[in-house]
Amino acid sequence: MKELSLIIPTYNRKEILIKTLSQIKNTYPEAEMIIVDDASSDGTDEAISRLFGKSVIYFRNEKNQGKGFSLRKGFKEAKGQYLIFTDDDLPYGLNSIELILSELKKGEPVAIGERTYFNDNFVKKIGRLVFSAFIKPLLGIKMRDTQAGIKGFENTQGKKLFALSFINRFAIDLELIYLCQHFRIPIQTIPVSVINKNPRFAQNLVSRSARNKISSHFSWKNFIEIAFDVLKIRLHKYPHEN
Repeated sequence: MKELSLIIPTYNRKEILIKTLSQIKNTYPEAEMIIVDDASSDGTDEAISRLFGKSVIYFRNEKNQGKGFSLRKGFKEAKGQYLIFTDDDLPYGLNSIELILSELKKGEPVAIGERTYFNDNFVKKIGRLVFSAFIKPLLGIKMRDTQAGIKGFENTQGKKLFALSFINRFAIDLELIYLCQHFRIPIQTIPVSVINKNPRFAQNLVSRSARNKISSHFSWKNFIEIAFDVLKIRLHKYPHEN
């Protein structure tokens, strides 16, 4: 069994993903790298095959299904002792992976990133207020930050949580935290800072078309989807521990 599996969902961000994979592979050459492509149309499949070959495990959804669906597929196939997922632009840097891994090695069943500050556009600022006032209370979640794109799990706990999950899109983060509460699985939070989602970083890293994808990755439509998915989570009958 490998020590670490890194699961990265991606959609139409080929250039960003290539840079991320190169950075991670230089630092974690022995890690199992699992990419789940949510039906990209930008040639991600050809680029990954040409540049990384069999050193990366690559899955492609037949149609666009969402972050939750992609992560569920990746976690099902992952074989590492510790399972960590992060966004395809590595928003919190390589150090965030090491911080999460360190907590898991100490025996924490679940370790997640918690952003130290939020550099949001107007849509996200309003959305964060809605999250705090309405969405998180519906699930009894008091955690300050649920959506940071880096979360890690001990193998057994990670596979259990994702096997029980059913949310296909962005609300998967909320569902995972809700399930941890449901099964009384402790969560260790790790302070992380966004370092790879500012204009200067994007300008140096990728082309203009790829930079546009960074800023347009989340929208009002996503918030509406999350609201409906939270209601589904709240009404869903999850099993209890025996």
